[in-house]
Amino acid sequence: MGADFSPDGKTISFMKNADGNPDIYLADTNGKINTRLTWMKSIDASPSWSPDGKRIAFVSDRFGTPQIFVMNVDGDKIRRITYEGNYNTSPAWSPKGDLIAYTSRVNGRFAIALADPETTESRLLVGEAGNNESPSWSPDGRFIAFSSNRDGVYQIYLVDRDGRREVRVTFGNGDKTAPAWSPKLTKK
Repeated sequence: MGADFSPDGKTISFMKNADGNPDIYLADTNGKINTRLTWMKSIDASPSWSPDGKRIAFVSDRFGTPQIFVMNVDGDKIRRITYEGNYNTSPAWSPKGDLIAYTSRVNGRFAIALADPETTESRLLVGEAGNNESPSWSPDGRFIAFSSNRDGVYQIYLVDRDGRREVRVTFGNGDKTAPAWSPKLTKK
């Protein structure tokens, strides 16, 4: 569950529930599991590769509630980076690797927040209205797409990385969730 390709496309990180314990693993693209990265008696899930392929952000409840952690790609030097909020999930690295967007529960609602993986400083980006979830960075790092339930139906919104401009991009009936961007397109 929760798989993510490495930036070079050669390795997949994912959550596997072995022995009743969900942990983060790596596999090659043929499906051969190469490495188990986490070993805690906690839920470790939702891996997200850093753009340089050297680190992985993930969610763990090892201190009681879901929080965002970062580790080296070999599973070494695990450290917690979220301290605000008691329920933080869905980490997504910015293309430059300077920020991690994530979903944070604030006052009973879900908001989109940003954390600096080096300093662990965090701030809310979107949070006033509805439940805002599943952040996804644009390939150029200027925007974050996310799903938001503001009128009883989830729609997709975009916000700039400073949180100053927000726009709804889907309309109509039926939930629209878990946005994802295509890779950066180049001119031929």
